[in-house]
Amino acid sequence: MLLLAWRNIVRNARRSLITIAAVALGLAALLFLWGFNDGVHNSMMRNLQQVIIGSIQIHQQGFFRSPKLTRDIRRPDEVRAALRDFKGPVGWRLRAFALAAGDDASEGLVLLGVDPQRERGVTRIADKVSRGRFLAAGDATTCVLGLTTARNLGVEVGDDIVLLSEDRFGSLAADRFRLVGIIDSGEMGIDRGLAIVPLDYMQDWLSMQGRYSEAVLQTDRDGLEDITRRLRARLEPQGYEVLRWYDMYPVMKQWVDLENGFYYIFLGIVLLIVAAGIMNTVLMSMLERVREFGVMMALGCGRWRLAGIVVTESLMLGLIGTVLGTAAGLGLVAFFHQTGIDLSSQMDTIQRFYIDTVVRTEIDTDHLFNSVLAVLLAASVASLVPVWRVLRLQPVEAIHHV
Repeated sequence: MLLLAWRNIVRNARRSLITIAAVALGLAALLFLWGFNDGVHNSMMRNLQQVIIGSIQIHQQGFFRSPKLTRDIRRPDEVRAALRDFKGPVGWRLRAFALAAGDDASEGLVLLGVDPQRERGVTRIADKVSRGRFLAAGDATTCVLGLTTARNLGVEVGDDIVLLSEDRFGSLAADRFRLVGIIDSGEMGIDRGLAIVPLDYMQDWLSMQGRYSEAVLQTDRDGLEDITRRLRARLEPQGYEVLRWYDMYPVMKQWVDLENGFYYIFLGIVLLIVAAGIMNTVLMSMLERVREFGVMMALGCGRWRLAGIVVTESLMLGLIGTVLGTAAGLGLVAFFHQTGIDLSSQMDTIQRFYIDTVVRTEIDTDHLFNSVLAVLLAASVASLVPVWRVLRLQPVEAIHHV
């Protein structure tokens, strides 16, 4: 059957090549679009995790939805014991709310205490400092502000600001901090409404010695679910919450899922084109060979064997087109992964959504396999109409077919 199907394909090489080219072009375009889509989404998700929030956060139960100093990690040794097998970076933080005051203005913000050395290993927030420097070991009454917050307060690097907050017992705590760095990330939630101070000093200042509000973990996407599952099994019975990045910020993941849905619609359109093209080619080839099929049936060839030849022909056309299309599509993805697609002139404000202005294409394995298998499935479905026509052939009528 393979030999007969191949002979039928090369019998009308021009028609077969057009069909193969259509399949290959559609699949290559689809894989490139998937590569662009995944490149944007993956960079966006990586940036969100690496800039500030991490991949996983551990808090006392209920802290994320209602952050209070009284809902702190009071027994950090329990969390450290659960993290003993975790090989990635871990940062410890203290979070509270504060009122920041400059000479002529004030603004409410989130007060985040971090260990400068650990934070550099967990996130890239230090790389976002555009003026001055990030916190350093040994700092005490120093802070880093976002650009918008610094502008609203009317302060520059080297100026002093007053931070007013509440300590663990609910008493007011205020101190003067020197601004040592300004963050210009272009990202909402960082440039405005955030002040970063040294963790050790913040613990003493707010009567939180040896206490933390959260542990932040950084890991890759492949290990995220397994690590979360194991940590939840160990920590949730002890009163902790283990949250993935998209548990804390579900809008981002829902946006990605929505856009992926649109691409699956495009995949369906490509499949219709592929199935129609292959079905047309195989059906035309079958109609041209009706008399040939009649003779074969008269000589003892069964209808199902003839149907198998038609199916094999359809699958061979689909397989050749799929191989060529996959090679071309992955080649485009690899090329633009190296060179990148610069969109800075068209979308200079997209950084606020954690999207890089230079998109480097990359394709997720499941999107690649789903696309390839779907095209092969479409090639199989395309043979149903020709097969149905073959199964209805009568030898005598087929021999006399004009």
